[in-house]
Amino acid sequence: MPPSSSRRRSCRFVQPHLPDECWELIFKHLTDPHDHESLSLVSTHFLSLTNRIRTHLTISDGVIPLIPALLRRFPNLTSIKLSSCRYFTGNINALLSQIASFDLPSLHSLDISNEYTFPSNGLRQFSRKFPTLKSLNCSSMRPDLVLIAECFPKLEEIHVTFTSVYPETDLQVKALTSGLKKLRKVYLSGSYILQDSSIFTLCQNCVSLEALVVHQTDSLSKIANAIRERPQLRSLEARGGILTLELIDTLVSLNCLTCLHLSCSSISDEALCALADGVLPLRELSLWGFSGYQCSGISCLLRKCNNLECLDLQNTKFLNDECVIELSLLLGNLKVVKLGENANLTDLSLFAIMRNCPLIIEIRMERTSVGKHKVEEDCLVVNSHVKFLNLARNSCLNDESVKMIASVCPNLEIIDLTNCKRVSKGVIDILQRCCKIQRMNMICIGYDLPQFQIWVNFEVPTLLVLNLSRLSISDEELSLISKSCYNLKELEWDGCRKITASGVKKVVKNCKQLRKISLSGCGNVSSDIVAWMVLTRPSLREIITPQSSRHNVGDRDHFLRRGCFVHWVPKVRCQMLCGKKLSEP
Repeated sequence: MPPSSSRRRSCRFVQPHLPDECWELIFKHLTDPHDHESLSLVSTHFLSLTNRIRTHLTISDGVIPLIPALLRRFPNLTSIKLSSCRYFTGNINALLSQIASFDLPSLHSLDISNEYTFPSNGLRQFSRKFPTLKSLNCSSMRPDLVLIAECFPKLEEIHVTFTSVYPETDLQVKALTSGLKKLRKVYLSGSYILQDSSIFTLCQNCVSLEALVVHQTDSLSKIANAIRERPQLRSLEARGGILTLELIDTLVSLNCLTCLHLSCSSISDEALCALADGVLPLRELSLWGFSGYQCSGISCLLRKCNNLECLDLQNTKFLNDECVIELSLLLGNLKVVKLGENANLTDLSLFAIMRNCPLIIEIRMERTSVGKHKVEEDCLVVNSHVKFLNLARNSCLNDESVKMIASVCPNLEIIDLTNCKRVSKGVIDILQRCCKIQRMNMICIGYDLPQFQIWVNFEVPTLLVLNLSRLSISDEELSLISKSCYNLKELEWDGCRKITASGVKKVVKNCKQLRKISLSGCGNVSSDIVAWMVLTRPSLREIITPQSSRHNVGDRDHFLRRGCFVHWVPKVRCQMLCGKKLSEP
């Protein structure tokens, strides 16, 4: 007999009595920062705690009207980024001045990269409130380095891009480094080629320099003398030119060097062996795009780098399965490996890394020949540490290979199968065997859409992000996916021609935690469905519309007040995603 209404207990949340410090530690360990939003609805106490631990804020056009409220709500922000690349087109000078009117005592990082103009006036006002700013990213624009040095004398990290129409760059670099004595990390890029003396002056003046990144043509030849001035350098990244013995001698003298990234250059086996004699404490090594050396040279170096955790040998012409198998035996502490753009690497390399590198977490082998060589099952070893696999653009990858991968990576969390057109049923094996899978990409690039079917009749509660863009999937398949993967938070179906409003509605109803959905180029779905989606699923925070249309600013603001930012995709992009020629109506 059911209990009477007087004896029924309410199911309200009872908050345990823990100190705020304990709650903050718990909240900070949540894997998805968006979970803080749900916590903030539990109680006013939790709301204040989630507000307090928020440290990063990205500003786009849609949130500009909410800036005052956001800055008052999150008083402990340490980093602010302007998302100009996709969304921010507002007055950056006015925005910086507005931010400067608020009390943010912990703010120490500002990212204004990809802006069209350098906001001199805004930065001057910003610096009056935040003169102790430690990190500034002004890449992809023409910066005034003299002004930066005057405004932020305590900068420790700076990102700068130089252009070919900026002839006074070298003078400004010298002025910058003369005024910023506390710089620890410097990132230089761009088409304007700095003089050797500028880089030398930088290293000479910045006595605390620990990390130097120079992404310019032939930059290797310019840093040999410069980095001798900074023997305490921990991280070095440069590209272009030839790795000479002179530079090798300099590198060997850097006893604290733990991260070395060199790319698009030439190096000999003798140079690698000479570098090995230095017994550097390297933990990260990248020789992307290098030529001139063979397996014996890199093997000589890796024998001495016993603590190496990250290795990048992308686009290395000589690399083959035999070499990778040999190198994997020397990399017992390896956690991340990048072997993309090596056409001679097959399944033998992939499974050798999983077998011989027990701590490996991330493997990137895009544009290789994985799937071309079958591996016997008795050669497979389960590796429970592997969490991330990027196998994009492997034309040989098939369902059989994917099934074997699923059998040896039980804790896989992220997999990218972009443009793997021979994979279909293998996706089911990943979803079924990898019980911790969270993200999956199945994007198809090009206009030859494959006949792809995915029938999921079992629960996949861990899957949070799914990208099926440009695949030939039906409403029925989407319905099954949404029922099985009911915890999905992000869905992208760009260019899926068979999808209709009926399929979209079933997904929105079934996925109750959905935060982002992208439907650009879905020609059979009308933009009229956007309002229904916002009203039906309050958790939605971002929608990319299915078709180009003239949007009403009032509608956009109405959606924004409900917490959802709606993007209307340009007509040209919609036609491209639909596979139409631009001349078609």
